Amino acid sequence: MDFRLLGEIEVRSAGRPLDVGTPRQQVVLAALVVDARRPISIEALVDRVWGHDPPANPRPVLYAHLSRIRGLLRQTAAPGDATAARIERRHAGYVLDIDPELVDLHRFRRLVERVEQVEQVDGRPSPCRQRDDRPCDEARAATLAEALGLWRGEPLAGLSGEWAAQVRASWHQRRLDAVVRWAQAEFRLGRPTAVISAVPDLTAEYPLAEPLECVLIQALHAAGRGAEALDRYGAFRRRLAEELGVGPGKELRSLYQSVLIGDRHPPREASPPALAHRTAAAVAPPVPAGTPPSPEVPPGPVDTAAAAPAPSSRPRVRTSHRRALLAVLVAVVLPAAMVSARVLRPDECGPEGSGGPPAAPVERARELFAAAEAFDREGRARDARAAVADAVRLWEELNGLDPDRNAPPLAPAVLRALDRAGVDFSVPRPELLSWLGDPVHTPYPAISQAILARGWRFTAPVFLDAVVWNYEHTPGTASPRAAADVHTDVLKAAVLEHTRTRHGTPVTEFDHLLAP
Repeated sequence: MDFRLLGEIEVRSAGRPLDVGTPRQQVVLAALVVDARRPISIEALVDRVWGHDPPANPRPVLYAHLSRIRGLLRQTAAPGDATAARIERRHAGYVLDIDPELVDLHRFRRLVERVEQVEQVDGRPSPCRQRDDRPCDEARAATLAEALGLWRGEPLAGLSGEWAAQVRASWHQRRLDAVVRWAQAEFRLGRPTAVISAVPDLTAEYPLAEPLECVLIQALHAAGRGAEALDRYGAFRRRLAEELGVGPGKELRSLYQSVLIGDRHPPREASPPALAHRTAAAVAPPVPAGTPPSPEVPPGPVDTAAAAPAPSSRPRVRTSHRRALLAVLVAVVLPAAMVSARVLRPDECGPEGSGGPPAAPVERARELFAAAEAFDREGRARDARAAVADAVRLWEELNGLDPDRNAPPLAPAVLRALDRAGVDFSVPRPELLSWLGDPVHTPYPAISQAILARGWRFTAPVFLDAVVWNYEHTPGTASPRAAADVHTDVLKAAVLEHTRTRHGTPVTEFDHLLAP
Protein backbone atom coordinates (compact mmCIF):
# COMPACT_ATOMS: atom_id res chain seq x y z
CA MET A 1 0.00 0.00 0.00
CA ASP A 2 1.35 3.40 -0.93
CA PHE A 3 -0.05 6.91 -0.32
CA ARG A 4 1.35 9.67 -2.51
CA LEU A 5 0.81 13.35 -1.81
CA LEU A 6 3.91 14.83 -3.48
CA GLY A 7 2.08 15.34 -6.73
CA GLU A 8 -1.48 14.40 -7.56
CA ILE A 9 -3.01 12.38 -4.72
CA GLU A 10 -2.62 8.67 -5.36
CA VAL A 11 -3.38 5.56 -3.35
CA ARG A 12 -1.83 2.39 -4.76
CA SER A 13 -2.40 -1.17 -3.72
CA ALA A 14 -0.34 -4.03 -5.11
CA GLY A 15 1.10 -1.58 -7.62
CA ARG A 16 -2.23 -0.47 -9.06
CA PRO A 17 -3.87 2.94 -8.49
CA LEU A 18 -7.24 3.18 -6.76
CA ASP A 19 -10.02 5.68 -7.32
CA VAL A 20 -9.53 8.42 -4.74
CA GLY A 21 -12.86 10.09 -5.47
CA THR A 22 -13.83 13.70 -6.02
CA PRO A 23 -11.51 16.64 -5.28
CA ARG A 24 -13.42 17.34 -2.06
CA GLN A 25 -13.00 13.74 -0.92
CA GLN A 26 -9.30 13.99 -1.79
CA VAL A 27 -8.97 17.00 0.51
CA VAL A 28 -10.53 14.99 3.37
CA LEU A 29 -8.13 12.13 2.67
CA ALA A 30 -5.15 14.48 2.46
CA ALA A 31 -6.16 16.20 5.72
CA LEU A 32 -6.00 12.84 7.49
CA VAL A 33 -2.85 11.57 5.77
CA VAL A 34 -0.80 14.72 6.41
CA ASP A 35 -1.38 14.22 10.15
CA ALA A 36 -1.26 10.42 10.14
CA ARG A 37 -1.64 8.89 13.60
CA ARG A 38 -2.62 12.22 15.10
CA PRO A 39 -6.23 13.09 15.98
CA ILE A 40 -7.93 15.89 14.05
CA SER A 41 -11.09 17.46 15.41
CA ILE A 42 -14.21 17.68 13.28
CA GLU A 43 -13.95 21.48 13.38
CA ALA A 44 -10.38 21.30 12.04
CA LEU A 45 -11.43 18.91 9.27
CA VAL A 46 -14.28 21.18 8.24
CA ASP A 47 -11.91 24.15 8.16
CA ARG A 48 -9.33 22.27 6.06
CA VAL A 49 -11.91 21.06 3.58
CA TRP A 50 -14.12 24.15 3.16
CA GLY A 51 -12.17 27.03 4.69
CA HIS A 52 -14.31 30.11 5.26
CA ASP A 53 -17.16 28.87 3.07
CA PRO A 54 -18.50 25.62 4.58
CA PRO A 55 -21.94 24.26 3.64
CA ALA A 56 -24.89 25.07 5.87
CA ASN A 57 -24.59 21.70 7.64
CA PRO A 58 -21.06 20.38 6.95
CA ARG A 59 -20.97 17.38 9.31
CA PRO A 60 -23.22 15.02 7.33
CA VAL A 61 -21.28 15.84 4.19
CA LEU A 62 -18.00 15.19 6.03
CA TYR A 63 -19.29 11.89 7.41
CA ALA A 64 -20.24 10.81 3.89
CA HIS A 65 -16.70 11.53 2.66
CA LEU A 66 -15.21 9.63 5.61
CA SER A 67 -17.42 6.65 4.87
CA ARG A 68 -16.26 6.51 1.26
CA ILE A 69 -12.61 6.83 2.35
CA ARG A 70 -13.08 3.90 4.72
CA GLY A 71 -14.32 1.90 1.77
CA LEU A 72 -11.21 2.91 -0.19
CA LEU A 73 -8.93 1.80 2.66
CA ARG A 74 -10.64 -1.56 2.85
CA GLN A 75 -9.63 -2.15 -0.77
CA THR A 76 -5.98 -1.70 0.19
CA ALA A 77 -6.07 -4.21 3.06
CA ALA A 78 -4.89 -7.74 2.48
CA PRO A 79 -6.76 -10.48 4.34
CA GLY A 80 -5.50 -10.76 7.92
CA ASP A 81 -3.24 -7.69 7.59
CA ALA A 82 -3.07 -6.10 11.02
CA THR A 83 -1.13 -3.09 9.67
CA ALA A 84 -3.82 -1.97 7.25
CA ALA A 85 -4.77 1.72 7.29
CA ARG A 86 -8.02 2.58 9.01
CA ILE A 87 -9.87 5.63 10.26
CA GLU A 88 -10.73 5.64 13.96
CA ARG A 89 -13.03 7.95 15.88
CA ARG A 90 -11.48 9.05 19.17
CA HIS A 91 -12.37 11.57 21.83
CA ALA A 92 -10.06 14.20 20.32
CA GLY A 93 -11.28 13.60 16.76
CA TYR A 94 -10.59 11.37 13.79
CA VAL A 95 -7.29 9.54 13.40
CA LEU A 96 -5.88 7.84 10.32
CA ASP A 97 -3.99 4.90 11.75
CA ILE A 98 -1.32 4.20 9.15
CA ASP A 99 2.40 3.55 9.08
CA PRO A 100 3.98 6.89 8.04
CA GLU A 101 6.49 4.95 5.95
CA LEU A 102 3.62 4.23 3.56
CA VAL A 103 3.26 7.97 2.80
CA ASP A 104 5.76 9.66 0.45
CA LEU A 105 5.46 12.97 2.28
CA HIS A 106 6.43 11.39 5.62
CA ARG A 107 9.21 9.35 4.04
CA PHE A 108 10.61 12.58 2.58
CA ARG A 109 10.57 14.21 6.01
CA ARG A 110 12.22 11.20 7.67
CA LEU A 111 15.05 11.09 5.13
CA VAL A 112 15.77 14.81 5.49
CA GLU A 113 15.66 14.57 9.27
CA ARG A 114 18.15 11.69 9.10
CA VAL A 115 20.63 14.02 7.42
CA GLU A 116 19.95 16.75 9.96
CA GLN A 117 20.56 14.33 12.84
CA VAL A 118 23.91 13.33 11.36
CA GLU A 119 24.87 16.99 11.05
CA GLN A 120 23.89 17.89 14.63
CA VAL A 121 25.07 16.46 17.95
CA ASP A 122 23.57 18.07 21.04
CA GLY A 123 22.49 21.04 18.95
CA ARG A 124 25.99 21.64 17.59
CA PRO A 125 27.63 20.68 14.30
CA SER A 126 28.87 17.10 14.48
CA PRO A 127 32.51 16.20 13.69
CA CYS A 128 31.22 14.70 10.44
CA ARG A 129 29.68 18.08 9.59
CA GLN A 130 32.74 20.09 10.55
CA ARG A 131 35.28 18.38 8.33
CA ASP A 132 35.45 17.32 4.72
CA ASP A 133 34.51 13.68 5.17
CA ARG A 134 33.79 11.97 1.88
CA PRO A 135 31.80 9.04 3.33
CA CYS A 136 29.61 11.47 5.27
CA ASP A 137 29.00 13.58 2.19
CA GLU A 138 28.32 10.51 0.05
CA ALA A 139 25.70 9.42 2.60
CA ARG A 140 24.18 12.90 2.73
CA ALA A 141 23.99 13.21 -1.04
CA ALA A 142 22.48 9.74 -1.47
CA THR A 143 19.90 10.22 1.30
CA LEU A 144 18.81 13.62 0.04
CA ALA A 145 18.68 12.38 -3.55
CA GLU A 146 16.40 9.55 -2.40
CA ALA A 147 14.16 12.07 -0.63
CA LEU A 148 14.00 14.41 -3.61
CA GLY A 149 13.23 11.48 -5.90
CA LEU A 150 9.88 11.06 -4.13
CA TRP A 151 8.59 14.28 -5.67
CA ARG A 152 6.33 13.80 -8.68
CA GLY A 153 5.02 17.37 -8.89
CA GLU A 154 3.28 19.97 -6.80
CA PRO A 155 2.06 18.60 -3.45
CA LEU A 156 -1.70 18.02 -3.37
CA ALA A 157 -1.83 19.00 -7.03
CA GLY A 158 -5.27 19.99 -8.24
CA LEU A 159 -6.71 20.60 -4.78
CA SER A 160 -8.02 24.07 -3.98
CA GLY A 161 -8.48 25.85 -0.68
CA GLU A 162 -6.41 27.78 1.81
CA TRP A 163 -5.28 24.75 3.79
CA ALA A 164 -4.03 22.92 0.68
CA ALA A 165 -2.17 26.06 -0.41
CA GLN A 166 -0.48 26.34 3.00
CA VAL A 167 0.58 22.70 2.88
CA ARG A 168 2.02 23.20 -0.59
CA ALA A 169 3.98 26.29 0.47
CA SER A 170 5.41 24.52 3.51
CA TRP A 171 6.56 21.47 1.58
CA HIS A 172 7.95 23.48 -1.29
CA GLN A 173 10.13 25.23 1.28
CA ARG A 174 11.31 21.88 2.66
CA ARG A 175 12.11 20.73 -0.84
CA LEU A 176 14.18 23.83 -1.57
CA ASP A 177 16.10 23.35 1.66
CA ALA A 178 16.80 19.72 0.76
CA VAL A 179 18.02 20.68 -2.72
CA VAL A 180 20.45 23.21 -1.28
CA ARG A 181 21.79 20.66 1.25
CA TRP A 182 22.17 18.07 -1.51
CA ALA A 183 24.00 20.54 -3.74
CA GLN A 184 26.39 21.48 -0.93
CA ALA A 185 27.26 17.82 -0.44
CA GLU A 186 27.85 17.42 -4.17
CA PHE A 187 30.14 20.47 -4.16
CA ARG A 188 32.22 18.99 -1.36
CA LEU A 189 32.46 15.76 -3.34
CA GLY A 190 33.73 17.70 -6.35
CA ARG A 191 30.69 16.93 -8.51
CA PRO A 192 29.31 20.27 -9.74
CA THR A 193 28.04 18.69 -12.95
CA ALA A 194 25.45 16.76 -10.94
CA VAL A 195 24.08 20.07 -9.70
CA ILE A 196 24.16 21.57 -13.20
CA SER A 197 22.14 18.61 -14.49
CA ALA A 198 19.45 18.67 -11.80
CA VAL A 199 18.91 22.25 -10.67
CA PRO A 200 17.88 24.07 -13.91
CA ASP A 201 14.59 22.18 -14.03
CA LEU A 202 13.93 23.22 -10.44
CA THR A 203 14.69 26.88 -11.15
CA ALA A 204 11.96 26.74 -13.79
CA GLU A 205 9.56 25.61 -11.06
CA TYR A 206 10.85 28.15 -8.55
CA PRO A 207 11.87 31.15 -10.67
CA LEU A 208 12.29 33.47 -7.66
CA ALA A 209 14.12 31.02 -5.36
CA GLU A 210 17.41 32.76 -4.74
CA PRO A 211 19.17 29.84 -2.99
CA LEU A 212 18.62 27.66 -6.06
CA GLU A 213 20.23 30.29 -8.26
CA CYS A 214 23.12 30.46 -5.78
CA VAL A 215 23.90 26.75 -6.00
CA LEU A 216 23.48 26.68 -9.77
CA ILE A 217 25.72 29.70 -10.35
CA GLN A 218 28.27 28.23 -7.94
CA ALA A 219 28.19 24.91 -9.80
CA LEU A 220 28.64 26.58 -13.20
CA HIS A 221 31.57 28.55 -11.86
CA ALA A 222 33.15 25.46 -10.30
CA ALA A 223 32.79 23.65 -13.63
CA GLY A 224 34.68 26.43 -15.42
CA ARG A 225 31.57 27.88 -17.08
CA GLY A 226 31.90 31.39 -15.70
CA ALA A 227 30.22 33.14 -18.61
CA GLU A 228 27.10 30.99 -18.16
CA ALA A 229 27.18 31.71 -14.42
CA LEU A 230 27.18 35.44 -15.08
CA ASP A 231 24.37 35.07 -17.61
CA ARG A 232 22.32 33.24 -14.96
CA TYR A 233 22.96 36.04 -12.49
CA GLY A 234 21.89 38.69 -15.00
CA ALA A 235 18.70 36.86 -15.93
CA PHE A 236 17.79 36.27 -12.28
CA ARG A 237 18.53 39.88 -11.36
CA ARG A 238 16.20 41.08 -14.06
CA ARG A 239 13.52 38.61 -13.01
CA LEU A 240 13.67 39.83 -9.40
CA ALA A 241 13.44 43.45 -10.52
CA GLU A 242 10.46 42.77 -12.78
CA GLU A 243 8.53 40.50 -10.41
CA LEU A 244 9.38 41.86 -6.95
CA GLY A 245 11.05 45.21 -7.54
CA VAL A 246 14.18 44.15 -5.61
CA GLY A 247 17.73 43.12 -6.36
CA PRO A 248 19.65 39.96 -5.46
CA GLY A 249 20.51 39.32 -1.82
CA LYS A 250 23.88 39.68 -0.14
CA GLU A 251 24.99 36.07 -0.62
CA LEU A 252 24.21 35.98 -4.32
CA ARG A 253 25.91 39.35 -4.86
CA SER A 254 29.00 38.06 -3.08
CA LEU A 255 29.01 34.96 -5.25
CA TYR A 256 28.60 37.11 -8.37
CA GLN A 257 31.68 39.14 -7.43
CA SER A 258 33.67 35.93 -6.91
CA VAL A 259 32.70 34.73 -10.38
CA LEU A 260 33.39 38.12 -11.91
CA ILE A 261 36.95 38.34 -10.61
CA GLY A 262 37.65 34.69 -11.40
CA ASP A 263 37.90 33.50 -7.78
CA ARG A 264 38.04 29.73 -8.01
CA HIS A 265 36.87 29.35 -4.42
CA PRO A 266 33.50 31.12 -4.16
CA PRO A 267 31.40 30.83 -0.97
CA ARG A 268 30.70 27.14 -0.37
CA GLU A 269 27.59 27.25 1.74
CA ALA A 270 24.22 28.52 0.56
CA SER A 271 21.68 29.70 3.07
CA PRO A 272 18.35 27.91 3.52
CA PRO A 273 15.82 29.10 0.96
CA ALA A 274 14.14 31.66 3.20
CA LEU A 275 14.49 34.20 0.41
CA ALA A 276 12.48 32.22 -2.11
CA HIS A 277 9.77 34.85 -2.16
CA ARG A 278 11.67 37.84 -0.78
CA THR A 279 10.16 41.29 -1.12
CA ALA A 280 11.43 44.73 -0.20
CA ALA A 281 10.07 48.24 -0.20
CA ALA A 282 11.69 50.76 -2.50
CA VAL A 283 13.38 53.51 -0.52
CA ALA A 284 13.86 56.78 -2.31
CA PRO A 285 16.95 58.81 -1.43
CA PRO A 286 16.30 61.84 0.78
CA VAL A 287 15.77 65.15 -1.01
CA PRO A 288 18.58 67.46 0.11
CA ALA A 289 17.88 71.08 0.88
CA GLY A 290 19.20 73.76 -1.41
CA THR A 291 18.18 76.20 -4.11
CA PRO A 292 18.54 74.71 -7.59
CA PRO A 293 20.13 76.98 -10.16
CA SER A 294 18.04 77.42 -13.30
CA PRO A 295 19.90 78.10 -16.52
CA GLU A 296 19.13 81.34 -18.28
CA VAL A 297 17.55 79.45 -21.16
CA PRO A 298 14.05 80.16 -22.41
CA PRO A 299 11.92 77.33 -23.75
CA GLY A 300 12.18 78.83 -27.21
CA PRO A 301 14.85 78.41 -29.91
CA VAL A 302 18.42 78.11 -28.70
CA ASP A 303 21.10 79.00 -31.25
CA THR A 304 24.35 78.60 -29.37
CA ALA A 305 24.56 74.86 -28.89
CA ALA A 306 28.03 73.77 -27.89
CA ALA A 307 29.69 71.05 -29.90
CA ALA A 308 29.17 67.51 -28.72
CA PRO A 309 32.24 65.45 -27.82
CA ALA A 310 34.07 64.20 -30.89
CA PRO A 311 33.76 60.48 -31.54
CA SER A 312 37.54 60.16 -31.42
CA SER A 313 37.53 61.38 -27.81
CA ARG A 314 35.36 58.50 -26.62
CA PRO A 315 37.23 55.79 -24.70
CA ARG A 316 37.60 52.49 -26.47
CA VAL A 317 37.75 49.03 -25.00
CA ARG A 318 41.50 48.58 -24.64
CA THR A 319 42.00 44.82 -24.69
CA SER A 320 40.10 41.72 -25.63
CA HIS A 321 39.97 40.78 -21.93
CA ARG A 322 38.42 44.11 -20.99
CA ARG A 323 36.02 43.87 -23.91
CA ALA A 324 34.84 40.44 -22.76
CA LEU A 325 34.45 41.71 -19.21
CA LEU A 326 32.35 44.65 -20.33
CA ALA A 327 30.18 42.40 -22.46
CA VAL A 328 29.45 40.35 -19.36
CA LEU A 329 28.88 43.40 -17.18
CA VAL A 330 26.10 44.71 -19.36
CA ALA A 331 24.08 41.60 -18.62
CA VAL A 332 23.70 42.45 -14.93
CA VAL A 333 22.85 45.32 -12.62
CA LEU A 334 25.83 45.85 -10.37
CA PRO A 335 24.34 45.26 -6.92
CA ALA A 336 23.95 47.89 -4.26
CA ALA A 337 26.20 45.93 -1.94
CA MET A 338 29.12 46.78 -4.18
CA VAL A 339 28.77 50.37 -3.07
CA SER A 340 28.73 49.71 0.65
CA ALA A 341 30.13 52.20 3.14
CA ARG A 342 33.42 50.32 3.28
CA VAL A 343 34.21 50.72 -0.39
CA LEU A 344 32.84 54.24 -0.53
CA ARG A 345 34.98 55.97 2.07
CA PRO A 346 35.88 59.50 0.98
CA ASP A 347 39.52 58.52 0.58
CA GLU A 348 38.52 55.75 -1.83
CA CYS A 349 36.03 57.66 -3.98
CA GLY A 350 38.05 60.59 -5.18
CA PRO A 351 37.51 61.85 -8.73
CA GLU A 352 39.98 61.27 -11.48
CA GLY A 353 43.11 63.29 -10.97
CA SER A 354 42.60 63.61 -7.20
CA GLY A 355 45.75 61.69 -6.37
CA GLY A 356 44.30 58.21 -5.91
CA PRO A 357 42.45 55.63 -7.94
CA PRO A 358 38.66 55.84 -8.05
CA ALA A 359 36.58 53.40 -6.01
CA ALA A 360 35.72 50.13 -7.72
CA PRO A 361 32.01 50.99 -8.12
CA VAL A 362 32.87 54.32 -9.77
CA GLU A 363 35.23 52.57 -12.13
CA ARG A 364 32.62 49.93 -12.91
CA ALA A 365 30.07 52.61 -13.70
CA ARG A 366 32.56 54.17 -16.13
CA GLU A 367 33.17 50.76 -17.69
CA LEU A 368 29.45 50.25 -18.21
CA PHE A 369 29.10 53.63 -19.91
CA ALA A 370 32.16 52.77 -22.04
CA ALA A 371 30.65 49.39 -22.92
CA ALA A 372 27.53 51.15 -24.16
CA GLU A 373 29.66 53.32 -26.42
CA ALA A 374 31.42 50.26 -27.82
CA PHE A 375 28.12 48.53 -28.49
CA ASP A 376 26.78 51.66 -30.20
CA ARG A 377 29.75 51.66 -32.55
CA GLU A 378 29.01 48.04 -33.39
CA GLY A 379 25.34 48.74 -34.04
CA ARG A 380 24.19 46.70 -31.03
CA ALA A 381 21.53 49.13 -29.84
CA ARG A 382 19.81 46.70 -27.48
CA ASP A 383 23.03 45.83 -25.65
CA ALA A 384 23.93 49.51 -25.49
CA ARG A 385 20.61 50.39 -23.86
CA ALA A 386 21.06 47.58 -21.32
CA ALA A 387 24.56 48.79 -20.45
CA VAL A 388 23.35 52.37 -20.00
CA ALA A 389 20.44 51.28 -17.82
CA ASP A 390 22.78 49.33 -15.54
CA ALA A 391 25.27 52.20 -15.42
CA VAL A 392 22.50 54.66 -14.51
CA ARG A 393 21.36 52.48 -11.61
CA LEU A 394 24.89 52.30 -10.24
CA TRP A 395 25.40 56.04 -10.82
CA GLU A 396 22.24 56.76 -8.84
CA GLU A 397 23.40 54.51 -5.98
CA LEU A 398 26.76 56.29 -5.90
CA ASN A 399 25.08 59.69 -5.86
CA GLY A 400 22.92 58.66 -2.95
CA LEU A 401 25.92 57.57 -0.88
CA ASP A 402 28.49 60.29 -1.51
CA PRO A 403 27.45 62.76 -4.24
CA ASP A 404 30.35 65.16 -3.72
CA ARG A 405 32.89 62.45 -4.47
CA ASN A 406 31.07 60.05 -6.77
CA ALA A 407 29.06 62.30 -9.10
CA PRO A 408 31.78 64.56 -10.64
CA PRO A 409 34.00 61.77 -12.05
CA LEU A 410 31.01 60.22 -13.81
CA ALA A 411 29.71 63.45 -15.37
CA PRO A 412 31.79 63.18 -18.59
CA ALA A 413 30.57 59.63 -19.23
CA VAL A 414 27.00 60.73 -18.58
CA LEU A 415 27.38 63.58 -21.04
CA ARG A 416 28.58 61.19 -23.75
CA ALA A 417 25.65 58.87 -23.04
CA LEU A 418 23.23 61.79 -23.38
CA ASP A 419 24.86 62.77 -26.65
CA ARG A 420 24.29 59.28 -28.06
CA ALA A 421 20.65 59.48 -26.96
CA GLY A 422 20.20 62.67 -29.02
CA VAL A 423 20.30 65.01 -26.01
CA ASP A 424 22.33 68.16 -26.69
CA PHE A 425 22.94 71.31 -24.67
CA SER A 426 23.32 75.04 -25.23
CA VAL A 427 25.37 76.09 -22.22
CA PRO A 428 29.17 75.87 -21.99
CA ARG A 429 30.41 72.32 -21.50
CA PRO A 430 32.21 73.02 -18.19
CA GLU A 431 29.01 74.46 -16.72
CA LEU A 432 26.94 71.51 -17.84
CA LEU A 433 29.48 69.06 -16.44
CA SER A 434 29.29 70.94 -13.16
CA TRP A 435 25.50 70.59 -13.06
CA LEU A 436 25.63 66.89 -13.98
CA GLY A 437 28.08 66.38 -11.11
CA ASP A 438 25.89 68.15 -8.55
CA PRO A 439 22.82 66.02 -7.72
CA VAL A 440 22.26 67.84 -4.44
CA HIS A 441 21.53 71.29 -5.86
CA THR A 442 20.44 70.67 -9.47
CA PRO A 443 17.82 68.49 -11.19
CA TYR A 444 20.19 67.65 -14.05
CA PRO A 445 21.35 64.25 -12.74
CA ALA A 446 17.81 63.13 -11.86
CA ILE A 447 16.34 64.14 -15.23
CA SER A 448 19.32 62.68 -17.08
CA GLN A 449 18.88 59.41 -15.20
CA ALA A 450 15.19 59.36 -16.12
CA ILE A 451 15.95 59.89 -19.81
CA LEU A 452 18.78 57.35 -20.01
CA ALA A 453 17.10 54.69 -17.90
CA ARG A 454 14.06 54.71 -20.16
CA GLY A 455 16.22 54.10 -23.21
CA TRP A 456 14.90 57.13 -25.10
CA ARG A 457 16.73 58.06 -28.29
CA PHE A 458 15.56 61.20 -30.06
CA THR A 459 15.46 61.66 -33.81
CA ALA A 460 16.18 65.41 -33.54
CA PRO A 461 18.46 67.14 -30.99
CA VAL A 462 16.79 67.82 -27.65
CA PHE A 463 18.49 70.42 -25.49
CA LEU A 464 18.82 69.21 -21.90
CA ASP A 465 18.91 72.69 -20.38
CA ALA A 466 15.73 73.70 -22.22
CA VAL A 467 13.95 70.50 -21.14
CA VAL A 468 15.00 71.11 -17.52
CA TRP A 469 13.73 74.68 -17.74
CA ASN A 470 10.38 73.50 -19.11
CA TYR A 471 10.11 70.77 -16.48
CA GLU A 472 10.82 73.09 -13.55
CA HIS A 473 8.39 75.71 -14.83
CA THR A 474 5.51 73.26 -15.10
CA PRO A 475 2.90 74.43 -12.57
CA GLY A 476 2.68 72.23 -9.50
CA THR A 477 5.87 70.32 -10.28
CA ALA A 478 8.79 70.24 -7.84
CA SER A 479 12.39 70.24 -9.00
CA PRO A 480 13.50 66.57 -8.77
CA ARG A 481 16.62 65.37 -6.98
CA ALA A 482 16.20 61.66 -7.69
CA ALA A 483 15.07 59.70 -10.73
CA ALA A 484 12.12 58.37 -8.73
CA ASP A 485 10.91 61.96 -8.28
CA VAL A 486 10.79 62.62 -12.03
CA HIS A 487 7.23 62.45 -13.36
CA THR A 488 7.35 60.78 -16.77
CA ASP A 489 4.31 62.64 -18.12
CA VAL A 490 5.76 66.01 -17.15
CA LEU A 491 9.12 65.10 -18.66
CA LYS A 492 7.52 64.01 -21.94
CA ALA A 493 5.52 67.25 -22.07
CA ALA A 494 8.70 69.26 -21.42
CA VAL A 495 10.46 67.53 -24.33
CA LEU A 496 7.46 67.99 -26.65
CA GLU A 497 7.19 71.69 -25.83
CA HIS A 498 10.88 72.19 -26.49
CA THR A 499 10.91 70.36 -29.82
CA ARG A 500 7.82 72.20 -31.06
CA THR A 501 9.44 75.54 -30.22
CA ARG A 502 12.95 74.65 -31.28
CA HIS A 503 12.28 72.70 -34.48
CA GLY A 504 8.79 73.88 -35.34
CA THR A 505 7.53 70.33 -35.49
CA PRO A 506 3.78 69.71 -35.28
CA VAL A 507 4.35 66.48 -33.31
CA THR A 508 1.76 65.90 -30.62
CA GLU A 509 2.74 62.36 -29.62
CA PHE A 510 5.94 61.91 -27.66
CA ASP A 511 6.67 58.50 -29.20
CA HIS A 512 6.96 60.16 -32.62
CA LEU A 513 10.13 61.88 -31.39
CA LEU A 514 11.87 58.58 -30.66
CA ALA A 515 14.08 56.64 -33.02
CA PRO A 516 12.64 53.24 -33.99
